Amino acid sequence: MDYILHIIAGLKIGGMEKVARDIGLYADKNYTNHYVVFGEEVGQYEEQLKNIGCKIFHIDSPAKNYAAYLKNLKFLMSEYPYTTVHAHTMFNIGWIMLAAKLNHIPVRVSHAHSALTTGKSLKKSVYEFVMRGLIISCSTDLVACGNKAGERLYGKAYAKRGQLILNGIDTAAFQFSEEKRTLLREQLGFQDKFIIGHTGHLADVKNQSFLIEMMPELLKKREDAVLLLLGEGEDRPMLEEKIRTLGLQDKVIMTGNVNNVPEYLCAMDVFAFPSLYEGMPLSILEVQANGLPCVISDRVPKDVFLTDLIHPLPLEDPKAWIDMICMVKRENSEVYSNRMKVAGFDVKTAVEKFYKIYEKGIGS
Repeated sequence: MDYILHIIAGLKIGGMEKVARDIGLYADKNYTNHYVVFGEEVGQYEEQLKNIGCKIFHIDSPAKNYAAYLKNLKFLMSEYPYTTVHAHTMFNIGWIMLAAKLNHIPVRVSHAHSALTTGKSLKKSVYEFVMRGLIISCSTDLVACGNKAGERLYGKAYAKRGQLILNGIDTAAFQFSEEKRTLLREQLGFQDKFIIGHTGHLADVKNQSFLIEMMPELLKKREDAVLLLLGEGEDRPMLEEKIRTLGLQDKVIMTGNVNNVPEYLCAMDVFAFPSLYEGMPLSILEVQANGLPCVISDRVPKDVFLTDLIHPLPLEDPKAWIDMICMVKRENSEVYSNRMKVAGFDVKTAVEKFYKIYEKGIGS
């Protein structure tokens, strides 16, 4: 039995977290996956992983004390005969790869999940420079979910050593169903509504404010329109206040996190995704497997533009967004699930690529 240790900030519902969860969920029987998360919060994916035999370790965030964090990592890595450490925490990965190398773990995987760039102070720039150096020198494998994400984390080293492993989804689960569409629309009381949908963490980078601010003008073209926002996050109070200020309480519905995303996608007429930055958003793979037209920010990497369902637009032109949202229609939605599977975006295909990397540690 080979042991794999994943380091991830948390196991709440999210794209990066789902990728890490799926690696455990679809594990080869010869492997056992363990997870390290920061803080005491128990994420929604933890129970699933524990039910299949994975262990979850909670430790203090590195921001509290980097020396203590490195000590904790080294101790955990010595507790089991890990052959692989797989880190998902962007620049913090430098500490993880250093600890794994010091513990002589043979396979050390760095995984870039985001292309997000923010304003940099001198302190942050120095930190990223040092961490990138540790990542490149201590990792055996540099993986990215998208090319921009890889370039963001690894810099020039990505072109030389990087490996692109696109995110995967359960394509069959997201296949369009007219029956599911009808049932959920009845449950929501939206049988005769034009449903604009969005899924994502409620945070600045996902830019849900753009959609809310667009609604008053859009409603002039489509009086029957409603906006469904699926997800939770730190921006929820601000978004709720914006909804109240614009008098959209009956037109913008915030569902929180839901366990039946495929059913919600079936119920929608169009998906809107105005992100400021992305790595390789799983939600856009899910939307395409569902056959749902998607109006998307042109800042999202083109890695995700896989079908004719994607309509990229600049965020500087809200009118173009309104026109496109009102124009696109569902057509032959049920065929797209298989198209995505054939294209190699089924979750099992993606997970197999990681286990090919882990195999290098067998017998070490």
